[in-house]
Amino acid sequence: MKKGIKIVFGIIGVVYLIVAICGIACLLKKNEFGYPQFGNKTLLVIEEDNKETGLKKGDLLVLVKPNNDDVKINDGVFFYDTEYKKNTINYGNVTDREVINEKETTFSVATKKFSSEYLVGKLNDSKKYGTIGSILNVLISKWGFFLIIIVPFFIIFMIELFAIYTEVKYGKKKNN
Repeated sequence: MKKGIKIVFGIIGVVYLIVAICGIACLLKKNEFGYPQFGNKTLLVIEEDNKETGLKKGDLLVLVKPNNDDVKINDGVFFYDTEYKKNTINYGNVTDREVINEKETTFSVATKKFSSEYLVGKLNDSKKYGTIGSILNVLISKWGFFLIIIVPFFIIFMIELFAIYTEVKYGKKKNN
């Protein structure tokens, strides 16, 4: 019975450690716009349902930045919108593209124009993961990270500190 409980707690501990490492990685790898980015892949959590794209609130999208030549007119793209100093990712269909040089292209989406530097990814090339985005949002929020990661680690640290204190003060630990 005790061995089974240890195995269950071990599995829970490993899963918790993996979730903690993923949360810390997402916090440490935020780009200048405030979104987790690993190489050319950006993580985007959908904030509200969108009938045009078929995405639902809480979906996690992994967007891969395409080459400028791969973006065609009528492609659905995500781009950084820095208007009014709010760094958000918006979606739209490309209505026009203008090649500036081999590294830069300007895209038009509805009433906005943006440089290829602000291109995040194409909808067709993205990978969607159900409601994992809601979990990620909570995990990388200030209070979520504090309550889910910091507080449990602090409690475990204090328990271990107390175990060391009792062992030093009273001698060897007794086996139950």
